[in-house]
Amino acid sequence: MSGLFNIILYVPFFNLLVFLYNTIAFNDFGIAIILLTLIIRLILSPLSVKTLKSQKALTELQPKIKEVQEKFKNDAQKQTQEVMELYRRHKVNPFSGCFPLLIQLPILIALYRVSVAGFEESSLSVLYSFIKNPDFLNSTSLGFIDLAKKNILLSVVAGAAQFWQTKMSSSFSKNSILPKDQKNNPLSAINQQMLYFLPIITIIISMSFPAGLPLYWIATTLFSVLEQAYINKIYGESNRKFNPSDH
Repeated sequence: MSGLFNIILYVPFFNLLVFLYNTIAFNDFGIAIILLTLIIRLILSPLSVKTLKSQKALTELQPKIKEVQEKFKNDAQKQTQEVMELYRRHKVNPFSGCFPLLIQLPILIALYRVSVAGFEESSLSVLYSFIKNPDFLNSTSLGFIDLAKKNILLSVVAGAAQFWQTKMSSSFSKNSILPKDQKNNPLSAINQQMLYFLPIITIIISMSFPAGLPLYWIATTLFSVLEQAYINKIYGESNRKFNPSDH
């Protein structure tokens, strides 16, 4: 399985990274990591947008789902039927967000491996014949960031970026079309916990690896922020035209 993962994902990504390093990144490994991350995230963007839309739709239906659960709390079969009917009526698939996430996960793992393994002595041995071998990869980015060593500042920035992204996601839920008495539901409590938990975990993990990892995390999180802003804008416009509670 590991060999298949390397052939399908890691090796192609690493070759693309070295190609970027040799060309438009001007032998700056940090810039190459950012460019590679953006390229892959752009390719995955339709899946990410689909996942975000599914999450928003499910969040907006939570009040209706809770009403059904309360109404049929003593009849599990009827409760399931009514909830599925609610999904059907509002054209929401509760599992639609899972498949894109499953596709993205191995790709994101490969991107992570590429960003931190580039300075290993054996890394250049997997280059394709048509990719120029640079003989070595310069670990210094922007003239002062050593990507081969741990970097506390980048780790903190990665945590701050994660906080921003989580804050945006939580803010949308709070400002959505949910009734006021539903805004203190369990989902809101979980979002509030994640607001601080995820950034702390991001910082701790980033501080345990070379600076290539937090740099990658910063790039992919900022791209996620842009995706979230786009979805928020689209849903902000659509919510003026459509409200699930009206149906």
